[in-house]
Amino acid sequence: MKVLYFGIYSKGKEYPRNNNLIRGLRLNGVEVIEAHYPLVGTFQQRLRVAQNFPALIVFGIQLLISFLVLSYKFFRAPPIDAIIVGNPGYFHIHLARLLCILTRRRSLLILDLFIPLYDAIVVDRKLFKTESIAARSLHFFEGSGCRVADLCLMDTQHHCNYLSAEYELPPDRIKRVFAGSVIGTKYASPPASINNDFKVLYVGTYIPLHGVDVILGAARILQNKPQIKFDLIGSGQMQSEMRQLAQEWKLTNVNFHAWIPTDQLGDVIRSYDLLLGVFGATPKAARVIPLKIFDICACGMPFITSDTPAIREAFSHNKNAYLIPSNEPAALAQAICHLKAAIDLRSQIAAGSLEMGKDRFAVEKLGQNLIEIIRKKINDRSSWRSH
Repeated sequence: MKVLYFGIYSKGKEYPRNNNLIRGLRLNGVEVIEAHYPLVGTFQQRLRVAQNFPALIVFGIQLLISFLVLSYKFFRAPPIDAIIVGNPGYFHIHLARLLCILTRRRSLLILDLFIPLYDAIVVDRKLFKTESIAARSLHFFEGSGCRVADLCLMDTQHHCNYLSAEYELPPDRIKRVFAGSVIGTKYASPPASINNDFKVLYVGTYIPLHGVDVILGAARILQNKPQIKFDLIGSGQMQSEMRQLAQEWKLTNVNFHAWIPTDQLGDVIRSYDLLLGVFGATPKAARVIPLKIFDICACGMPFITSDTPAIREAFSHNKNAYLIPSNEPAALAQAICHLKAAIDLRSQIAAGSLEMGKDRFAVEKLGQNLIEIIRKKINDRSSWRSH
């Protein structure tokens, strides 16, 4: 099988989606040809560009250049079975379809949507009002991109269901492939340690679905247990607000830290006793498995996260995760105390999460899943044409 991976897709270490899919395909013997033009990498960086007019003008010029460069690379590509427009693909899926028409290629055209733009910007982060022209334009633009693709990829089945309902797409045109981790599978076994201090870690971007206010609420409840300490690593949309909240509540058991290099993330995660997932009650929070969860599993660590439909696609309470209701600081505080005391349960969850990291979320397994999806879709199209 030959696949053309096409677009301005992010290749930074901190955003593993495209790297994992490309590597997973190659580990399973697929020849992957990359037609890539580097632009602004992370989702947060693209948001900052959209909110700065001079930067937006520069980005628009770069986007036009990318159309020319990628068109040239497309024309030079050999015959291929499938074209994957990598995330973010919303700027280039229409170009890929046009190039297929111009070259009369019948390759399967796949859009890895991964992060639905309208949902992230308008619904979850509320950067535009739903009735605004910008929000409506964004909805139309994203929906049209999904429709011109033969197949869309998402990270959970509940995200697939959302996309199908939001844009009235047939369910069989949207398939799930988990995102995977930025951390290699170098860890052989979960840690087992007993410390005087019980260290709890959150790593993230402070977006609403993470529910950092819930974490701070739990820390407030646990102020009378000085041996339990919280470290929050990262930056993002609500960081200033959360720092202010911690100061207002005079939380002495919470420390904020800047991002750490991705290469160090695994060792840092492994140095803590307990990891935190997400606790927000937004609709998006119920549909995603955040990247931090894949990293935690790659490290084989015990963790607490909200009990959501998406999380239940892969995790079971007390087996490979500790699940609690969303948006409940008291439930989080209680869970932390319980796991602090229950060392055997922590070890059990750690072993379960490591098993997920080495099996179901392994890069090679992600590649196998994607190959199965591509082959089935190609076979279905061939059967349809023969009739």
